[in-house]
Amino acid sequence: MEYLSRLFSPETNSPLLFTQANFWIFFGVVLFVFSFVYRQIRIRNVVLLISSLFFYYRAGGLFSLVFIAVVLFNFYLAKLSSGKDDKRQRKLILWLSLLVNLGLLIFFKYTSFFLSLINHTGDLNFSKSFSGNFGNLIVPIGISFFTFQLVSYSIEVHRKSIEPVRNLVDFAVYISFFPNLISGPLVKPQEFIPQVSQQFQLSREDFGSAVFLILTGLVKKIVVADYISVNFIGRVFENPHLFSGFENLLAIYGYTLQIYFDFSGYTDIAIGVALLLGFRLPPNFNAPYRARNINEFWKRWHISLTTWFRDYLFLPLAYQLSGRMTKKYYLKIRTEKWIYLFSILITFLLCGLWHGAAINFVIWGGIHGIALIIHKFIYPKVTLSKSGNSFRLFLSGFITFQFIVFTWIIFRVSGMDSFLIMMNKILFHFHAGLIPVILISYWKILVVMMLGFIMVWFPESLKSRVKKSFLLLSDPVKAIMVFLIIIFVYQFKVSGIQPFIYFQF
Repeated sequence: MEYLSRLFSPETNSPLLFTQANFWIFFGVVLFVFSFVYRQIRIRNVVLLISSLFFYYRAGGLFSLVFIAVVLFNFYLAKLSSGKDDKRQRKLILWLSLLVNLGLLIFFKYTSFFLSLINHTGDLNFSKSFSGNFGNLIVPIGISFFTFQLVSYSIEVHRKSIEPVRNLVDFAVYISFFPNLISGPLVKPQEFIPQVSQQFQLSREDFGSAVFLILTGLVKKIVVADYISVNFIGRVFENPHLFSGFENLLAIYGYTLQIYFDFSGYTDIAIGVALLLGFRLPPNFNAPYRARNINEFWKRWHISLTTWFRDYLFLPLAYQLSGRMTKKYYLKIRTEKWIYLFSILITFLLCGLWHGAAINFVIWGGIHGIALIIHKFIYPKVTLSKSGNSFRLFLSGFITFQFIVFTWIIFRVSGMDSFLIMMNKILFHFHAGLIPVILISYWKILVVMMLGFIMVWFPESLKSRVKKSFLLLSDPVKAIMVFLIIIFVYQFKVSGIQPFIYFQF
């Protein structure tokens, strides 16, 4: 009874994480019930909706009521929009949807950030009283992700790219589907909603692929990301002044691994869990650290978010600017270059702000926006064909990776003071003489980091062979492999709960 009491109590600090036994107990129960109803689409969807709402309740507590309210609001507003032939009325409905959805996101996530900026200016004395009331707002978990899916749905209905969903349960399943509810990947309505009304399909190969993805995700998260974070990276970033320049540099490269393995690990598990339920989620990563330029990196990193910003911010903004900037040149620069410059810079500043209500995230986004502008207009494009110069391709990839590593420092630090301390340590207090001692002291961390980099740059052809070999195993052998891998993974499990990094966004 005590366990059931804990199970049905909201745990905003301890949601049903993919790396915790509680989630797999929950998922086991869902699969058990699902196995009796999967052929009956309506009942199956009700089971998925109840499961997803319980999943969110465990993570969000009373914020579940806010979540349900915005789902209902958007469902009925979209139906209202589809019934209007007047373009002006449809546009007003769209703006109402955007105002409510983005307004809630801004209120919960950015109120204290904006108030802190006002406080720093010292111009508005009343801001202090407001910050006392709103400065410690709790942000509903997953609000950045489900808000963006609601926005994309409203826009697509307004554009008449899709018909509004007629069944409330079907729509709620799309927004609340628990595998990708909290940290994505973001799924366009055209990609997911048709699956809600389709019969369950899961081939033997799909089942094997789902298990392989889940195991891969657990290895990424627990063996690499959590282990190096708890035992090394977190300590250095919290107190960079206590460590040598070489240790700071190791921590920076370690965090480059951590954030990738943490987030891509979540994505792998989410896609695998969804596949076991008969749903196909889009890939979210495609070997991003192998990119040969910054433009290619953003085609490989957090693909669903990049696509969202491209389709719903960059392209509409560029279109609006092109209609207003009627001259061919401004300040002797072609208009299309100005349009790209403004659009990409605004897009990435907002992309940075989406990641967190802090100045360092805005700076991080701005740096990436500037890098994309430089790549497009100043430096010549690097050919990615196999016939290109091998050294040139290697050098381009090496420079791109070092740039990404540098920007992750700004992304990770608690403040710009910490960034300056880390840079000072690396440039002026490297202490090269201590390198042998440091290598011996942190040999376990370095081995795991080396494993991580091998996985990052492992040839795609070999990855495919490993997966294919796993799929070809007989069921008993496959079961033994799963058991052994789980035992191996949990040898690395650190004490305490380690939430996924993107839960905070």
